[in-house]
Amino acid sequence: MLIGGFAVAQRQSSMSSKQRFIQYLEKNGCYGSVVSAKHLEELGAEIRSLHDKGDLYDPLFRQYATPYFNPQLPRNFPKAKSIIVIATPQPMIRTTFHWRGRAMQFVVPPTYFDGNKVTRQARQLLEEAFKPKSYRLVRAILPIKLLAVRSDLAQYGRNNITYIPKYGSFHRLTAFFSDYDSPLDYWQKKKSLPLCDKCKACLNACPTKAIQKDRFLIHVERCLTYLNEKSSEHRFPKWVDASAHNCIVGCMRCQRACPYDKEVVDWFEDRGEFSEEETTYLLNGEFSGAREAKIKKKLKRVGLDLSTFPRNLEVLLSLQGQ
Repeated sequence: MLIGGFAVAQRQSSMSSKQRFIQYLEKNGCYGSVVSAKHLEELGAEIRSLHDKGDLYDPLFRQYATPYFNPQLPRNFPKAKSIIVIATPQPMIRTTFHWRGRAMQFVVPPTYFDGNKVTRQARQLLEEAFKPKSYRLVRAILPIKLLAVRSDLAQYGRNNITYIPKYGSFHRLTAFFSDYDSPLDYWQKKKSLPLCDKCKACLNACPTKAIQKDRFLIHVERCLTYLNEKSSEHRFPKWVDASAHNCIVGCMRCQRACPYDKEVVDWFEDRGEFSEEETTYLLNGEFSGAREAKIKKKLKRVGLDLSTFPRNLEVLLSLQGQ
């Protein structure tokens, strides 16, 4: 069965074969899966093995070594039995900045905004799905993309991003430890999208050549997302061409080129508008006091923060002005 452009596992294609709580999630616009908490060590071991082979960027490994690469049960929940992972569809955010008499729109990719809101909604849906029973749910900070793929919730794209039915890569992942003792454990081998072996769309679209044909794992140190998530005190490397920039933070080039995102590639939510005065303030880079607090609140709503200004905004405005 084809959903969102790719073959979906039999468990996903047959509603009757799914656990009731997973069915409830799907009826409410989300996707879910569950694995035994016993797989925590396997999750960590797989990530560590990539580092041992030299395939994982060392500074990133050291930065996130715990808890992503050494996942453990929470100290206050040592008897958790399962890990529930949920994918919540999310659009891109399109934000307007007024500058030099023009209104310029820039994109914020999915996953940057509404993180706490998505977590609350996922928790609420699970609580409703399990009624009349009640299970403890503790937020799990894990290598969540790998978890989603190993739990049969998602499949990997060649760009190392996860894809789900219908919404492709336009989703946000959330996980919870639980005392729910699942009768089914959906743990499986990793799967990649069927067309990835022959398709070169993301490889050709990547502006920094982080995606290479000689290996499936991207070179994260070259990824524009990695580079433009750094604070403004870190200037872009000279080898990054200005034309590579396409989002106020992150990058959408590979996702927008991917055939599996064909149905959602133009899914935007217009949110946030910054006056010429506010844009000037952001570009100035000197933030303090009540004005800083006000602009932080406004930026948070669209998934942004002051750390990447003025660098990211400056380069996008210059491209628009050409």
